[in-house]
Amino acid sequence: IRIFTTRVDTIPGATFLVLAPEHPLIPSIVTEEQQEEVSRYQKETASKSDFDRTEVNLQKTGVFTGAYAVNPYTGHRIPIWVGDYVLGSYGTGAVMGVPDKDERDFDFAKKFELKIEPAGNEAAET
Repeated sequence: IRIFTTRVDTIPGATFLVLAPEHPLIPSIVTEEQQEEVSRYQKETASKSDFDRTEVNLQKTGVFTGAYAVNPYTGHRIPIWVGDYVLGSYGTGAVMGVPDKDERDFDFAKKFELKIEPAGNEAAET
């Protein structure tokens, strides 16, 4: 899964991935157990505008695909989710969830009880 970041130093803190509901890889990674829930979620979010999906005050929504990726820095397995705050038309349509450094990722992690790890070298931020 291709992910773009301007903050390479935060990769150690990536504890999950989020794909846009329209991401083309979803059909090939979603598990059979999660297929129905993911399909329902994709249909539900298809009617929302990009503005509505990225509204800052909007409650985060998402669904687990049943699949995992590997954090290339830590080697840990991290869950792959589908979330409407990620847009298929922006960047690669996939984000690494770094809840220690990004407010949207933090809100998503808190809501779905996902792991929050330190994101890396604090000195790189100064």
